[in-house]
Amino acid sequence: MWRWYWHEPPRPPLDAQWIATVRVLAGDGVPGVRDDEVEAARFSDPFGVAVGADGTVYVADAGEAQRIRAITRDVRVGSGGDSGGKSRVLTLAGGVQGFADGLGTAARFNTPSGLAIDARGVLYVADTGNNAIRRITPDGQVTTLAGDGIAGYRDGPARLARFNGPIGVAVDANGRVIVADTYNDRIRAIETDGTVRTIAGGASPGVVDGPGEQARFHTPSGVAVDASGRIHVADTGNGLLRIIDGTGAVTTDSWFFPEGLVRPIGLAISAAGDVYVTDDRGWIVERSAHGGTRTLAGSTPGFRDDVGSDARFRGPTGLAFAGTDCAPACLIVADSGNALVRLVAARSRIDRRLPPSPRVAPHFDIDRFASQPLLWPVAPLDGPHEIAGTLGEARGGIGSERFHAGIDVRMDEGVLVYAVRNGIVTSPISNSDFGELGESIRVGPITYVHVRAGRAADGFVYDPARFVATYEDPAAPRPKMIGIRVKRGARFNTGDIVGSVNRFNHVHMNVGWPGEELNALRFDLAQFEDTVPPTIARGGIRVYDADGQPLAQRARGRVLLSGRVQVVVDAWDQVDGNKPNRRLGPYDLGYQVLTAAGDPAPGFDAVRHTMRFDRLGAPSPHTVRLVYAPGSGIPFFRRGRTRFLFIVTNTFRDGVATQQFWDTSSLPAGDYILRAWVADIRGNTAVANRDLPITITPPLAPAIASP
Repeated sequence: MWRWYWHEPPRPPLDAQWIATVRVLAGDGVPGVRDDEVEAARFSDPFGVAVGADGTVYVADAGEAQRIRAITRDVRVGSGGDSGGKSRVLTLAGGVQGFADGLGTAARFNTPSGLAIDARGVLYVADTGNNAIRRITPDGQVTTLAGDGIAGYRDGPARLARFNGPIGVAVDANGRVIVADTYNDRIRAIETDGTVRTIAGGASPGVVDGPGEQARFHTPSGVAVDASGRIHVADTGNGLLRIIDGTGAVTTDSWFFPEGLVRPIGLAISAAGDVYVTDDRGWIVERSAHGGTRTLAGSTPGFRDDVGSDARFRGPTGLAFAGTDCAPACLIVADSGNALVRLVAARSRIDRRLPPSPRVAPHFDIDRFASQPLLWPVAPLDGPHEIAGTLGEARGGIGSERFHAGIDVRMDEGVLVYAVRNGIVTSPISNSDFGELGESIRVGPITYVHVRAGRAADGFVYDPARFVATYEDPAAPRPKMIGIRVKRGARFNTGDIVGSVNRFNHVHMNVGWPGEELNALRFDLAQFEDTVPPTIARGGIRVYDADGQPLAQRARGRVLLSGRVQVVVDAWDQVDGNKPNRRLGPYDLGYQVLTAAGDPAPGFDAVRHTMRFDRLGAPSPHTVRLVYAPGSGIPFFRRGRTRFLFIVTNTFRDGVATQQFWDTSSLPAGDYILRAWVADIRGNTAVANRDLPITITPPLAPAIASP
């Protein structure tokens, strides 16, 4: 079954309540580790946030940082005060991956995620990779509150208890620490007497309301406690918000259904009961205590400081109120994908003395990625292998058109799939579609699709420390696997196994951020050769009027054109080593108009390069329809043939498509040659069938009514 891979569910619209203004609070948008003034500081994987009584913002920074950062607030949000100083980002604790208690930088963390702070200023850290909950006193002393560092499930005395990749943490009014024990699919409590007990959830992921351990969650990643003591859970795998009452009974927060969340992660609850949720696909949702939901900020993934839905985030995770005097109209948000900490606040709550947002432009670091050759995801990693699909090709049916987002590497089912670059898993759920053709796994900057993530065809799990398998009946002699997850913080080195090829018999590999993929063939794919020029089909240049009607009238063997027209080119590419019937998408397309003598016509001194498939932008069927004319697409299950009908008078640049026309009236009437330009990524150009003789005729004079 074909899927629209980056499908967005409908979102609640903005309403007339307080309008969120989004701006950068700290970071320059470049992933890294640097303590400095807020405009120059760098974060690696900012995930959890908490705010102290003095306005200090604390950030759990994983990735290459492995530390807890502090953003000092010399000018507090909403306070109106001004100490005349500069806000800075400092390291409070940690700095090297490991598991050790100690003072400040002597401590060690492994993928710190959720943060919470109590009334005394003590921080609590969900130390995901160490399967532990850590505690940091105001002077920077780090101790282990619960967990022995071994992944597992065990209630009891805190230091003997076991967790499995906890991501969310909260503190209630009585000092009890609430934990989203993510890969155990349970909500746990660390009581004030040092005992760990399970509040709700069971031995396998699911979506079941009910009392205590009869309830089921799927990869819960965020928790928060409201004023009445109820626990709210961001049930990430189910795309739901769940509520646990004082008896341990679990219900689903129906206000978020059916409007929908995709992957809720962070939670914050105001004293009045307003609930704020981050969804890692790029938006923040508010559920009012009085009922109803709205999108507070964000829409499609990206970066932009702006208002409401015009703002952009990439993978927002943790959020917290920026001080009690500011709630609910001030939120601190970890914008993980952009390596930033952002402020979401009503305009009246932003102190005018705060420095303006720095000029940040988060982007995928193409130069750094290109500094080493790209390997193949199957053995031998230095290739070569058969390319079966390239970026930008037409896929899907009517109403679900999409672009192919990577390259396809032909390989038989069961063959091992390897990591082509070092990478860290950052999302609580980075694999999807278990058991289906489109099953995928994302590791760092690479997504591998059509794979059995973490396992062989017979269900053997390659690395249980990184992959968490779920079974229908774990006690059965040969239990049936019903799901698998790769844990946040899992690290893969080049050449590590990420899975095996599924029954689709090829690996699809994406490079870059989801929804903003780059053409993998740009990155010196090892031993990739393409000396074969693209092909333009015989009679493959067609012209349509502005309404999309074909212009087929000819005179002296030339197509007659007048007014605004659209040019469509039927073309495809091949690469060395591919079968003759393997059609691939070209890289660069355009057109040029020549005089009858073959010289460039006025205004066409050079080719108009209108389409370049170097990257994709925000996906939508509308965008695909601006690039491809009807009849384009890859056949399903060997029926028909692949066709690429490019509307070359439209443009597709940097992943953005726009509709354009060629106004033939810009040239004098007469005979011309319309020449199509089709090139592959190695610069080979199509020559045969590239010219269409045309005649531009004067526009028809308007009819004059008889007297």
